[in-house]
Amino acid sequence: MGNSRAGTDTADATPESGIIWVYHFDPDGTAKLVANDAVADAIATHPGWTWIHLSLADTRCRKWIEHTTHISELGRETLLGADEHMRLEAIGSEIVGVVPDLQQEFSQASGQLVRVRFVLSERLLVSARRSPAHAVERNRRAIEAGKRFPSAVSLLDAIIDQFADVVGHMAERLGAELDAIEDNLVHEEPEDFRPRIGRVRAQAVRVHRQLQQLRGMFHRIEQRLVVDKSPVAQPIGALAQKLDAVDHEFGSVHERARLLLDEMAAKMTEITNRRLFTLSILTACLLPPTLVTGFFGMNTKDMPFQNTDGGTWFAMFVAFAAGGVSYWALRRMRAF
Repeated sequence: MGNSRAGTDTADATPESGIIWVYHFDPDGTAKLVANDAVADAIATHPGWTWIHLSLADTRCRKWIEHTTHISELGRETLLGADEHMRLEAIGSEIVGVVPDLQQEFSQASGQLVRVRFVLSERLLVSARRSPAHAVERNRRAIEAGKRFPSAVSLLDAIIDQFADVVGHMAERLGAELDAIEDNLVHEEPEDFRPRIGRVRAQAVRVHRQLQQLRGMFHRIEQRLVVDKSPVAQPIGALAQKLDAVDHEFGSVHERARLLLDEMAAKMTEITNRRLFTLSILTACLLPPTLVTGFFGMNTKDMPFQNTDGGTWFAMFVAFAAGGVSYWALRRMRAF
């Protein structure tokens, strides 16, 4: 996936040897993989632009960022910063930012959010991450398959767009899960899906919060770029609109999960109350017979039916009669 060699002595290696990959793009968007030690030549090549991707877990990459002269001081601070808060700023001819992505696990995206840091200029895109990022990896594979990116902003647009697509599919999956739970809720005795709904709601809240911040940043920087008449204003605006739509979907999922959780709680409370009511009626009906059997079980002198043939059956009749009278009285009082 990258050009770094396993087993390289990091103490003696050059900073460029830690770069994950370098692609140089011709004006028509055609990409070619560049060796790490030729990164300076790739950046200086005219015309075209270059994408450099770095791992912040590699000290060699951090040294390369510290010593490169192709990005501004603010760009270096953004790439090397430990702050996980999202940001998006336009400084002169550069756009620097920290944006979310889903962590890459094998060939699939996990539900864990990671951060991708980047510095974007007209002829250079430098991106960095601590953990493998799904949208970045998907676009690298697309480049290997022949996809063209005529400008650096078009690749950044594709990375954010890929992230929006993945979280959009996540919203659909969470919505389908809520649909299944809602179908079960109409049953007389539904299963208790409150923990499952809680997990869906927690995931929706987490992504919804990230999307709100991200789309807010894109809207703010879009307004600045429009004022400056920047050529990247249009793709940034298109991304902001797509993030609005995806965020609306997650907002709907979150609201549905909240309402469904309340409805499920009310349903389970109703079932519990109904069972307690049934238990209360049984207790009320069985209490008089219990009193009768307790009375005949005292074994004291002059006990009724003690010397009467069939006395046990008479006592049993009295117990059942007491239960029947209790049931009749409860019905008469409209207790149920």
